[in-house]
Amino acid sequence: MDYIDERSPLGQRVHQISQLTGVSDFYITPHEPICYKQNGSLIIDQFVYVPDQPMQVEPGCVDYAMSFAGLRFRVNRMVTRGRFRWVLRLLPSKIPTPQDIAVPAAAMKAFMEAKNGLFLVCGATGSGKSTTIASMILHRARQRDEHVVTFEDPIEYIYPSGTPSLMSQREIGEDDLDFAMALRASLRQAPDVILVGEIRDGETAEIALQAAETGHVVVATLHTSTASQTVQRFLKLIPSDRLETAQASLADCLRMILCQRLMFDEKRGRRFGIHELLLQYDSTTNLIRRGEYKKLDQELETGFKKGMLTFERSLEARFGEGWYCKPPEQTGFSAGEIESYFSQETVRPH
Repeated sequence: MDYIDERSPLGQRVHQISQLTGVSDFYITPHEPICYKQNGSLIIDQFVYVPDQPMQVEPGCVDYAMSFAGLRFRVNRMVTRGRFRWVLRLLPSKIPTPQDIAVPAAAMKAFMEAKNGLFLVCGATGSGKSTTIASMILHRARQRDEHVVTFEDPIEYIYPSGTPSLMSQREIGEDDLDFAMALRASLRQAPDVILVGEIRDGETAEIALQAAETGHVVVATLHTSTASQTVQRFLKLIPSDRLETAQASLADCLRMILCQRLMFDEKRGRRFGIHELLLQYDSTTNLIRRGEYKKLDQELETGFKKGMLTFERSLEARFGEGWYCKPPEQTGFSAGEIESYFSQETVRPH
């Protein structure tokens, strides 16, 4: 079932469910009901997938993309208890505009005006990083005559033809062996903009810095939640003997960190994004150079007039646009609550 026949019962059912609002992921296991996520909640369907023929199971995971019936999916095939399980991420039928997904105006301004530098888009799995990057790159490609090279695993969005820019989309495992090798080779291919699907290791991180320092706009993702965490995670990938040099390079060439989360509006039945945005100014550059990463959070608070954003301010702005979500539920206990608990607890005799 590496590819779905749209005329099969499975293909017809997946197509039906995909038409529902808020559907994002499918979980398909032979001889089990298929499951899917709608607005972040897991739903077990009544349809049971029965393969046409026995499957020879091989251990390991495989990533790829597939299309059928006008739908496109990012797919991960894994093995669980000796059986295949496919996880399908439903991708939008077309790349949204930055306005459609509320990419902060200051972030778009920095990206559109950049002639070089590193741009990091971060967030948890399923937070919309790939969609945001595709939206930003297509918006730039429609207004600039540049060579855009992307390295993805797998290719998720197919950029439309007819833009002034030349788009070279490369898939890791098909067109290139790995991110580091592909990124190093791209420096000899006269790119203007380079997309690295994910920075996973120190070698890729160092080459991304080199590319950003030598006149290229580099866009990449990291699985981090905040700007300060992103800087620390990036530098932790670098070997210790080259860390000082990489820290100085990152301070100089980092143009933006955009972190995002998806919230759910129950009234609209839709998810919406909120953002944390760190931009390059002398103050942020100096904090990174000195290794004072935790102070970046304070910089976000004081840099509001410069276009920076905290998640709290972003959420307030979305509320002002008519979106609404419940405040996050409290998890765990605060330090004050723990201290109060122990101060009131009496020692019981043994």
